[in-house]
Amino acid sequence: MKIKNTLLVLMVASLSCNMYAEVDIATPIEIKVTQEEKNDSSIHNFPISSQIDGNRLEKQRDDYLDNKNISLGNDIKGNYVGWGEAAISVSPNSIDFAQKRIMAFETAFVDAKANFVRMKAQETASSISREFFQDDRDRNIVEIKDGVIVSLAKKIHALTEAAIDDKLIEYGVDPSTVANSNINKKRKLMENSINKQISIKAVENISGIRVIATFEDVTGVGVLIKASPKYRDIARAIASKKLVGYPTKIDPKDSIRKQLNSRLNNNDYFLQHGLRIMTDDSGNRVLVSFGQWSPKVTRNDSRLRINTAIKAAKGVAYDHALSYITMFVNTTLALENKTKLSDSETINILSYTDGVTEEQQNSSVGAMLERFVKETSRVSIEGVSEVHSWATNHPETGHLLVGSVLMWSPTTQEYSRAYNKKFSPKQETKKPKFQPYNGSQGKYKTYKSKDLD
Repeated sequence: MKIKNTLLVLMVASLSCNMYAEVDIATPIEIKVTQEEKNDSSIHNFPISSQIDGNRLEKQRDDYLDNKNISLGNDIKGNYVGWGEAAISVSPNSIDFAQKRIMAFETAFVDAKANFVRMKAQETASSISREFFQDDRDRNIVEIKDGVIVSLAKKIHALTEAAIDDKLIEYGVDPSTVANSNINKKRKLMENSINKQISIKAVENISGIRVIATFEDVTGVGVLIKASPKYRDIARAIASKKLVGYPTKIDPKDSIRKQLNSRLNNNDYFLQHGLRIMTDDSGNRVLVSFGQWSPKVTRNDSRLRINTAIKAAKGVAYDHALSYITMFVNTTLALENKTKLSDSETINILSYTDGVTEEQQNSSVGAMLERFVKETSRVSIEGVSEVHSWATNHPETGHLLVGSVLMWSPTTQEYSRAYNKKFSPKQETKKPKFQPYNGSQGKYKTYKSKDLD
């Protein structure tokens, strides 16, 4: 028994020595900690900036602006360049992705216009502040701290009752109608009157807006817009049905069809959204509109279902392109109707936004502006023609996309009028004729639309 125990002790000792020997001989392993892992600690537990959705879009936008030597905001010529952005709400693998992507462009475009309205509201408030309160400073301390509109409300609160009465009379409000001459009610009445005037003047400026460029990846879409007095004049002339050309100082170019063919191949069209203003072979300014849609089908569907969905998608794409032209023109007419604009729900939303976030305000104001224009002004535009139709697959996800490119010019308008005059019966009023214009899976990429002007 003692012998067995002695042998067991010797075996255990031998194994232990071998284990320690192996440990001593083994090469020590150094575990390296990356900078990102260091950042992802209790000291810095915040999202990594490079991983934020939209950063790549903003980087492309900034590079584009630098190359064009322009910047966001106003310039000395009265032009405005703005930005809007919207996320694509589904995964690239979803069958809904392509349609959600197009809807994201619409949302980003509305967001850009709403940002423009908010900026104009701040400018108008600053102007009213200087006019009413004889404040010649560009930005006083209160405005820098609180914002122009908030500082304006503070200035109203500091006025005497007699001064408030005078200001109300200037706005066409009889101060004697205020029950018991309550000064707080008078202040609120004056504040509401000024806010409404600010909103009206701000909204009036959104006519004549068109898309400069779009940027996109599989997470979202960004839109650069430009508002210009020249564009408003073009829209106003088209809406008034005047046959007016808008010659540029540059030499006449090729026809719009040839220009598109030289700048875009069939796979480039999916990046083009909204309205552009180009120059045709006569040197005239021309409205060119890009619409697209996606049939929600796969290769597993029947041929009949696929063909039916494609045909319907082409109709939606055409309608989108046409809507961009009509909205460009109708916005000008709708916003020049001061009576309807003053009474509209859009102005009320803009005038009373207490407790509303910027994102909520942009969404509601943008949607209300779109609806107001559609309900207020319905101008039929003569001479709209289809320049090109296309179909392609999204290069990253494979979704099928179809599109339509429409244009309007003084020339096509003249053709349309001549055609209607020749073939339409005198006793009937027919709608304008839209005639053809004769003239890999892997890391997802970021895309930008092609420059066309």
